[in-house]
Amino acid sequence: MNTALKNIRRSPFQALAAVFVISITIFVVGIFTLVTFASQTILRDFETKPQIIAYLKDGHTTDQVTGMISMLTSTQGVKNAIYISKQDALQIYKKSVGNDPVLLGTVTDWGIVTADILPASVEITASDPSSFNTIVAILEKSEIVSTTPQGKKEIDFPEDVISELTKWTNAIRGAGLILIIALTIVCILTIMIIISMKITGRRQEIGTLKLLGASNGYITKPYILESLVYGVTGGFFGWVTTYIALLYSTPFLAPRLTGVITFPIPFVELLLLLGVLLVFGLVLSLVSSLFATARFVKRSK
Repeated sequence: MNTALKNIRRSPFQALAAVFVISITIFVVGIFTLVTFASQTILRDFETKPQIIAYLKDGHTTDQVTGMISMLTSTQGVKNAIYISKQDALQIYKKSVGNDPVLLGTVTDWGIVTADILPASVEITASDPSSFNTIVAILEKSEIVSTTPQGKKEIDFPEDVISELTKWTNAIRGAGLILIIALTIVCILTIMIIISMKITGRRQEIGTLKLLGASNGYITKPYILESLVYGVTGGFFGWVTTYIALLYSTPFLAPRLTGVITFPIPFVELLLLLGVLLVFGLVLSLVSSLFATARFVKRSK
């Protein structure tokens, strides 16, 4: 380790270049890791909420509702279907508007909002966005689903929202993976070149060690340790940069993702991310140094 640190002090600019490249790579890995987990959490939140709501006519019977729910739950692609009565709808409405007297109707000429003026409904959660059309087709054939004055069934569903969100999530993952692979290759090549240059610059000293009977492992070990120092240092600075970027983006993201993702992100999770990034940096630097020292061993035979 003393030899490795001495090598770093002898060529600080090369060491700085190696740490910088690893830091950039780790930063990109950290950002895309957070983005991937966030997009997956948002997608899961959408998928667990009722995605299709069918409003029912007044005067429907319990048997009619039971038959509809039974038909829906037996349909492939339906995760859950529940009945929301008028009283349930009123409680949901009050919970959504809070104590606003205007929306509750207590200070307007509309009258107080009661359960009688709210429609009952059936809320369906689909396990797959591709089943939306099948579910809507069943609801449109039902006699108890209410219709608009234009004769259209009153069914609310986010048509392509979840499928579009899935496409964006997959696109982000694909772009992030390509960028990470490209930066990883650049990082490995950069460290290989730096380590190779250092080995070449000390070939006379290495030659003397070989004459004295030093093994290849003894000669290459300081360079491998030097590369690991680059990996740890670059991994830490990459995590720090990711953490700073997250802190600056929190005021923008928090109001838009309230109820889906908790802000600020628990520091324990960020420490877990630090551990993952440090391991990635160590593996990256270890692979690079092994490639570089393998070339030396091959040439020294």
